[in-house]
Amino acid sequence: MSQLQNKMAPAKIIWQICDHKRGHENQSSGLIHALSKQTPIEPIRIDIDSHKASWWQAVRGTFPSASTLPQPDLIIAAGSQTHSSLLAAGRATGAPTLLIMAPPKGLTRFFDLCVVPAHDQRQGPNIIQTTGAMNTVEASPNKAPNTGLFLIGGPSQHHNWDEAALLNQISTILNSNSQLQWKLTTSRRTPESTTARLQSLESNQLEVIPVEQTKADWLPQQLGRSSYVWVTEDSVSMVYEALSSGAKVGLLPVPRKAGESRIIRGLDALQQSKHVLSYSEDQTDLTSFKAPPPLNEAARIAKIVSHRFF
Repeated sequence: MSQLQNKMAPAKIIWQICDHKRGHENQSSGLIHALSKQTPIEPIRIDIDSHKASWWQAVRGTFPSASTLPQPDLIIAAGSQTHSSLLAAGRATGAPTLLIMAPPKGLTRFFDLCVVPAHDQRQGPNIIQTTGAMNTVEASPNKAPNTGLFLIGGPSQHHNWDEAALLNQISTILNSNSQLQWKLTTSRRTPESTTARLQSLESNQLEVIPVEQTKADWLPQQLGRSSYVWVTEDSVSMVYEALSSGAKVGLLPVPRKAGESRIIRGLDALQQSKHVLSYSEDQTDLTSFKAPPPLNEAARIAKIVSHRFF
């Protein structure tokens, strides 16, 4: 289809069922944005706070909000709390359903397409695997050559925390890369004591901006201009956003809890494929790291979705 024909085509109406979880909505919004670059899109946001369907309604194929909204060409959702609403909306309208993230195995066949991270190790005729999570970040050509970014997380479901080791890692990187200027931000999970000790590191080379002092667009802007990004490995979504930004990305190790998990499998796969540089005392220089092309999973999946449903 030519660009002129594409612009003249009627807009595809996409219902985006949302659960207010940033990580989930980033994935569905990233896919919708990528779809909009291929065909005219009219997205309609549906919050489950006010439009959630029960499992009984899903079984019956009734979605009360359907009568007040334009007929969708595609319905997209992410997260377990959206499953019943996605199924109900799809059955009520007859529109194809796309679920981001793996549902319980018994539910997979009820959705037209499931977009699932490869580390979940799920396969099937209606499953497409991705390298990590899709997101809204795009590679930027406007990188500042001597600018770096630290993204610091905190204790999580899969990781413990070692404050002293983290500060030592950051100090070593700063001392090894004296020509670079760095910014550092924390997350909602960062312990107050860690934030305080990080602020004590602030210097002419490092500016510390706690997450509480940032706005919603701060991180995308910084990822767009930063050539180098170090991320604590507990901050998995940040790792994939950094890889999508076109920066060279390093992982700061964080103590892992016992037992293998799909999250850890995904991180190990990134290290094995050399998408990221894993920190060690003799591996602190991202400037010489040969990174692969930026991830752009949203665009790749959008092409598949557009071909299959549009």
